[in-house]
Order: sequence, then structure tokens, then C-alpha cells
Amino acid sequence: MNRNLKKRIKKYLLTIAVLLLGVTVFANSSFFARPVSVFAENFAAVSAAFILPKGHYELETLKKSEDDANLAEKNNENSISESVSSTENNNSTQTNTKSDNETLAVSGEEKGGKVLSQTIDKSGATASYGDVYINNKTQKTVSIKEALSNKPKLKIKLNSSSPQVLIVHTHATESFFPKLVEYYPKSWGERDNNTENNMVAVGKVIAEKLNKAGIKTVQSEILHDKEAYTGAYDRSRETIKNYLKKYPSIKVVIDVHRDAINEDDGDKIRPIVNIKNKNAGQIMIISGCQSGPITGYPNWQKNLRFSVGIQQKLERTYPNLARPLFFAEKKYNQDLCENSFLLEVGSQANLISEAKYSAELFSEVFIKYLKEFGD
Repeated sequence: MNRNLKKRIKKYLLTIAVLLLGVTVFANSSFFARPVSVFAENFAAVSAAFILPKGHYELETLKKSEDDANLAEKNNENSISESVSSTENNNSTQTNTKSDNETLAVSGEEKGGKVLSQTIDKSGATASYGDVYINNKTQKTVSIKEALSNKPKLKIKLNSSSPQVLIVHTHATESFFPKLVEYYPKSWGERDNNTENNMVAVGKVIAEKLNKAGIKTVQSEILHDKEAYTGAYDRSRETIKNYLKKYPSIKVVIDVHRDAINEDDGDKIRPIVNIKNKNAGQIMIISGCQSGPITGYPNWQKNLRFSVGIQQKLERTYPNLARPLFFAEKKYNQDLCENSFLLEVGSQANLISEAKYSAELFSEVFIKYLKEFGD
């Protein structure tokens, strides 16, 4: 091909390329975009063979091929990543579903009701003074301020070989749910004769803590309600009397129970409070009095002022660990010894580990309280 002819062809091809570029820009907004674009790309490639130096064209083609290959590889990595993420999410869903199924089905057993975990607030209190709240269920009018100002006349001998505190369990077989569930099965019982799983185990925590602190404590492990729930207070009364006769040095008697908080529809309340990043079953002090049908309990005011003092120290040390003090027209054998009270630790829906932790926290506060009366 002669030199002049080659120049004319190049000029002609360049003119057509410019025209096609204009057509391509216009066509991008219409349904002709793809056909025209493909034609322009092919024509440009043919034109480039004549216009561009051979080496430059080959480099551009190689670069485009590498870019295409890198894009394909990147898309493939993204696809793998999405696949892995999807698999992980599916595994998580399956794990959660499995966990939920185990929780809801409770090994396929018939549901008895829901377990409702909550921190019981002080809204149920009928009276309060400062940081002390009382739920008064008696006909008596109680002055919390007066009870706090009249300190118990109590002398605790520290590091004595003679017992200062007695722990008993009128309802020793009261126990706890074996695990946390959303729905508990009807087959789960709320009593256990095994002293590793019932109130004896909780009372043992308190006894060990007090003894370690130099406050000599004895604990009765008699299951007063093992044979029958009815009459348990009569049987524990005899136990307390025997201990007081054997150890006249005893100044304080604690009857350790656990509560049963039931809703009308069968749901159970699990009273919890988080203390030091750990769940504890809420506790409740119960103090009885001589009121209405209850007679023969002349020292009830001394017991109440002792209990109110503990209630205040608990609230100031660990807010919400203790529910409002329950004041009732009951004797609870508290007439046998001044400075006696009943202690509810958690409910049946708590774990025994939560109850034991509550016992630890209570013991810590109670030890400080008793040492205020140290001799």
C-alpha cells in the first residue's frame, strides 16, 4: 500500500471513529446502547490496529485482560466470602434455634408455665423511712424511724467457743429449678430431700461465713418438712427449744427458707439482682408480730427492730438485694428468742447457685451488723 493511500485510510477511519463516539454517547441513554457500544468497541479495536503502533496496542490489550482477570478473581473472593458469611449465619441460626428449642421444649416435657426473671422493686411496700421499706400486713402501725433509733440490746461474743447464732430450716426440703429455662416442665418438683440441693445447702453457706468471721454458729440439718409440710413449724419449734436449752449462749435464731412466687396462670417469678456482674436471688426478711389471732408473742417489737436494722444495712450495701421487709401476723417461732427472723432466699425458679451467692452477700452484710454488737 502506497504512502498517500495509507494516510487517506487513516484519516477516513479517524473520521468514522469520531462519528461513532458521538453516536455512542447519544445511544447510552437508549435501548440501542449495547449494540452500538459493541460495534464501536470492535471498530475501535480494528482502527487501533491501523492508527496505534503495534507495541502500544498489545500492551493495552494485555492490561485489559489483566484487569478483567483481577475483577473476576475479586468477584470470586467476594462470592466465597459471602458464602462463608452465609454459612456462619446459618450455623448461628441453627445454634440459636437449637438452644431455643431446648429451652422451649424442655426435653419435650409438658410445659407448666413461664419463668419470669425480674428484680422485684419496692412498689409493694406499705411504709418506708429513708432507705428502709416494709410491707406491713398487720393491724399494727409501725414507726420505722423509732425502730431504727432503738438499737437492739445485744452482745455478741466474737471468737467464742459458745454458739452465738442458730440456723434452722422449718421447710428444709424447699429446692430450686435445676437450670434456667423459658418454660419449666410440670414434672419439675420444688422439694428435694438431698441436703446438697435444698435449704440446708444455702444455710450452710451462711454458717460457714459466720464461723470464719469469728461468730460461732450452729446449724440444724433436720428436714422438718420431710414427712409432711403440715406441722413443720411445730417440729422446728422443738428443735429450736432443744438448741436453746443446750446452748443458752445463742443470741440470734435465723430460719432460712426460699420463697415461692407463683402467678395465677402458672408462671413462676425468678427474683434476681445483678451484683458484681453476677446474678443473685433476691432475699426477703420476714418478721412476725402479736396481732389479731396471734398471741403469746410479747417480744415481737425487739425482733422487728433487729430485722429493720439488718434491712437498712443490706439496702445501703447492696441495693435491691433485699425485697421490702415482710411484716406479718405470724409467730414463726420467733417468740422463743429475741433477735429472731425468717430469711427467704430466692424462689423456686432461681438456681441454687444464685441462692448460695445471695447467702454469701447476706452473710457479708450480716457479719458487719453483728460486729456492731461485738463484746
